[in-house]
Amino acid sequence: MELGEFRARVRATFGEDLHRASPASIRDFLDTLAEESSPHGSGQRFVIDERARSYEEVMRTFFCDVLELPQGEAIQQLWVVALELSYALIASQDAERLESLFRGIEEPRRTDFE
Repeated sequence: MELGEFRARVRATFGEDLHRASPASIRDFLDTLAEESSPHGSGQRFVIDERARSYEEVMRTFFCDVLELPQGEAIQQLWVVALELSYALIASQDAERLESLFRGIEEPRRTDFE
């Protein structure tokens, strides 16, 4: 998709200042983009022919490939990855904060009479 169309979709989905962005809305947006760009169609199985042996190698290959893309496409790819990684970090930090609130609290034991 053209960069202008991508910008318009991002703003339509999340608002001009991205105020509607949340981990859930971002996941839905990214899933929709992935489904639309899949050559296999919605819900179809496909084979991943990945030769990388580590996440580091996958990312290195991705960034190397992005260098060869046309500017508009590269911007979209990098923006999507940055968005996903940023919100994954936020979700991870939120989970840690919630875990610390409930650490040491045990669930009540159930009895046979309940």
